Amino acid sequence: MVVNKILKKYKLLRSFEVDLNVEKEAFIKELKNFTENGYYTPFLIMLDVFKSENKMYIGNIKSNSFKIRERFKIDNSWQNNFATVKAEFYEENDKLKIKTIIQGMEFFPFILRALIFVIYLVIMFLLVIELLIPPIDFEIEIAFLLPPLMLTIFVGFLTYLPYRIAKNNIVNKKDDLDLIFQGIEKRLTTKN
Repeated sequence: MVVNKILKKYKLLRSFEVDLNVEKEAFIKELKNFTENGYYTPFLIMLDVFKSENKMYIGNIKSNSFKIRERFKIDNSWQNNFATVKAEFYEENDKLKIKTIIQGMEFFPFILRALIFVIYLVIMFLLVIELLIPPIDFEIEIAFLLPPLMLTIFVGFLTYLPYRIAKNNIVNKKDDLDLIFQGIEKRLTTKN
């Protein structure tokens, strides 16, 4: 899919496959122990505060797939990981194969930020041209440099900062998932 190729190019999508020595039903049961049912879009993520349970993830777990994300917490909102994890799993040769996709940012917000950045580049290009072709009695004052500087800071917070956070969230979520999958496998193999 073209959307996934674009997100992969900018490192906002990562896919991997894991083999676990567990049964599918036991894996689903263990996954449900720390996942509260009820997934909704990241735009409504603040509604997590009103959920009654204190589970680590919120999502939907089906018999052959799951879609989860980390619960939003107010006390450390700068450290929240908004990456979405989608996975399909099936049993093959007494192993559970899990194909996982971690998406750091949805496609629409990514395109919106890219459009804002393009508009910013056009405005800055026009400002540079205006500065290069000054009137005869032109003097550079701080008043001419302040608006582009403020615009650059604003666009940086609006576009580049969320992009960097989303890229870091993918790496952190991959590490979290590795620990979760290993923990589930260890718990289930020691029970048997």
